[in-house]
Amino acid sequence: MTAERVAVIIVFGAVLLSGVALVAMMMWARQRLQELAIRERIALIERGLVPSPETDPAAFERLMSLRRPVNVAGARYQSAGVLIMGLGVALAVLLAFAAEQVSVGAGVGGAMAILGLAAFINGSLMSGEGPAGRPSRD
Repeated sequence: MTAERVAVIIVFGAVLLSGVALVAMMMWARQRLQELAIRERIALIERGLVPSPETDPAAFERLMSLRRPVNVAGARYQSAGVLIMGLGVALAVLLAFAAEQVSVGAGVGGAMAILGLAAFINGSLMSGEGPAGRPSRD
């Protein structure tokens, strides 16, 4: 092994180990922060005070059942619809400028964009108001 190869291995190992150490430190810091927040809430409860729900609004809304469950399939259709619409517009621009066929580009790209719009609308209808207690199937 040459000195250059050994140096590359040492640098790669140092970067890898420092990345692992950084992730471990971040996890430890986050755990410590959560522990302090829990201790603060316990101290408030011991003093007879009610902790404000603004400290954790997501948990508060879950407890109060104000948010309806997210329909995963509807969200997928919406994101796929946006992606297909973008692909259709990109295809229209590509065919219009690269092939100099504006009518073909508008036709093929427009058809793709309309297909994406249909998928987006389908996803919007799937994630619409439904029975509150009914979970999604996905």
